[in-house]
Amino acid sequence: MNDALKLPRIQRKPLEVIISPLYDSKSYYRGKPHLEDHVLDIVDAIAEGRPLPKWAYRSGIDDNYPPDTVLSRYGIMHLHLGKKSSSELLFLMQFDDHVVVLAIGNHNRFAEDPPGSLLYNFHRAKVEEINRVRDEERLEALAAAALAEAARLEAKMENIQKGLLPRRQRLP
Repeated sequence: MNDALKLPRIQRKPLEVIISPLYDSKSYYRGKPHLEDHVLDIVDAIAEGRPLPKWAYRSGIDDNYPPDTVLSRYGIMHLHLGKKSSSELLFLMQFDDHVVVLAIGNHNRFAEDPPGSLLYNFHRAKVEEINRVRDEERLEALAAAALAEAARLEAKMENIQKGLLPRRQRLP
């Protein structure tokens, strides 16, 4: 998980949004169904490469005050749900071409020693698995594309060679 970006904001380009299998929406939304709309606002903005709602980022983000120790240590970003002063937070990890949504929680994650360690340790293996599977799928797709391109080039070369040979040598 060392390749998690530690940027203070979500990149302004479309990113694939992956919901961790450990994300427990039923328990998060119980008694607070309005949270789902805020999460969807954030997820839609990320997937489309649009700026996030202004309420999503923490106060002082541009000054890095107070410093976000969970982001700098683990690459886990927290976004506020509904308003900057919201105690409900969406935790996620941002990578170059995707984000993994981890959990909804509160600022108690910053009181852990070290801050965010329980959240990180709970999700680490699953995020590593998600990234490993994505890498394997990407490599398989690249290999298939390379084989298809090699076959296309080979067929093209055969046609060129046939066209350059005298007529009697082209017949089988």
